[in-house]
Amino acid sequence: MRKIIINILLLSALVTAGCGIHRVDIQQGNLINQEMVDQLKPGMDQRQVQLILGTPLIRDPFHHDRWNYYYSLKKKGMPFKRYSLQVYFKDGRLTHTSGDIHPDKKS
Repeated sequence: MRKIIINILLLSALVTAGCGIHRVDIQQGNLINQEMVDQLKPGMDQRQVQLILGTPLIRDPFHHDRWNYYYSLKKKGMPFKRYSLQVYFKDGRLTHTSGDIHPDKKS
């Protein structure tokens, strides 16, 4: 009886030893990269900007001429990354952007 209990405990220890906890990468918001931001040009209308960047995560009801894009990423063993991009319009046309990703000045 004692040998059976030891075997069961040994078997259960071996089975659970291979079961590591899998952590899923957590992405939230709009994925915006440098190539996308480089395509933005002053004077573009809101539809053109939305085709490039997608639907903004937040449309501030108090600032109709500003779209806010946010993106965060948490990977196992890596520091938490957070990016933001604000797109500004005047009369429905792109005037400028601000945030963590800036247009490449060479293009």
